[in-house]
Amino acid sequence: MSSLKKIGIITYHHYYNYGTMLQAFALQKLVESCGCSAELIDFQNDESLGLSEIILLRIRRVPVYLLQFKKYITLATSKQILSKRCEIMEEFYKAYIKTGGKQYSTNEDLISDPPLYDGYVVGSDQTWNPYVGNRPEPFYLTFVNDNKKKGSYAPSFPVSNITKEQEEFLREKLGSFAFLSCRERSGAEYLERILGRQVKNVLDPTLLVDKKDWEKYEKNEAGIAHPNYIFVYLLGENSRHRDIINHIKYITGYPVVAVPMTYREMLDNDWEKAIVGPSGFLYLIHHASLVCTDSFHATMFSVNYNKSFFAFRRMRDNEKASNNSRVYDSLAMFGLGNRLIGSEEEIPKTMNIDYSVTNSILTEKRADSFDYLRRMLMEITQ
Repeated sequence: MSSLKKIGIITYHHYYNYGTMLQAFALQKLVESCGCSAELIDFQNDESLGLSEIILLRIRRVPVYLLQFKKYITLATSKQILSKRCEIMEEFYKAYIKTGGKQYSTNEDLISDPPLYDGYVVGSDQTWNPYVGNRPEPFYLTFVNDNKKKGSYAPSFPVSNITKEQEEFLREKLGSFAFLSCRERSGAEYLERILGRQVKNVLDPTLLVDKKDWEKYEKNEAGIAHPNYIFVYLLGENSRHRDIINHIKYITGYPVVAVPMTYREMLDNDWEKAIVGPSGFLYLIHHASLVCTDSFHATMFSVNYNKSFFAFRRMRDNEKASNNSRVYDSLAMFGLGNRLIGSEEEIPKTMNIDYSVTNSILTEKRADSFDYLRRMLMEITQ
């Protein structure tokens, strides 16, 4: 590009979730590597409730609190852990995430005083998932008047069970985009059927950043000294997954180091707790002997770092809001479908993974995805 163009990126970014923050950082870096300046549009959906709504919600949830008393007591007594993790993640955010000068909390705010850029990009993460965040309209660039300046990079559309109303919404909001892409192959195909136009299947931005570049941001924040350990990062509360991990712990003899994201990890005293930010998260994956996770991004970082790993289904496939296709599509693409397990019997005989074929696929797909990003940025900034 002949001159430095300014790109405004809109995605989930200021949430204390490792994948969310790292994918936003990765896309920012990638846009800059294409010769543009990049900023995250500081939109955070305002879903706050009024006092009367909060009181009513609390009353309605009393039976749930009683049924899951142990869970809520554990969470209430673990505020120090949660607070410390948020503090470390905020440090990473302030150090590496670049945002515009104005904060927005509603679509109306953005329409009345839109941020000015040469081009606008939505993605990645679950920005187009109709069951996440009450489907915020800004993630469809409704505040951008010039359709030629609208592009998307790897928004997640991991569902195939949507209503006719949701299909109409997508046709209305996405039909005007100059460039359309999707992170899931099945999602891209589904959107193509709805929209009647090509939707490019591209890699998550975290996979476009080489592992050598990710190493620059690693820190041993938890002070881990084990030569071998199993890193556990679970966002769901499925006790069966924890039983399988304990079985793997038994047969390997390796200790478990877990980032406590649910009350179950806060209860497991024989699992070492690691309170870390994104830099510590990267370090724990990179230096683990084995990664066990139900997280899409922890799975993708395991692939990028060429680590041995096992992935779990966080949701049942028949759940309306199931987003399991995020992992299914990626593991199938990389020839790693056997790393998705649901029982001790499904554990492969060898823990190690031959990454020779996977790395060839990653190299080819990375080049193709980066070419799409570069072409999109060039055209939406003309």
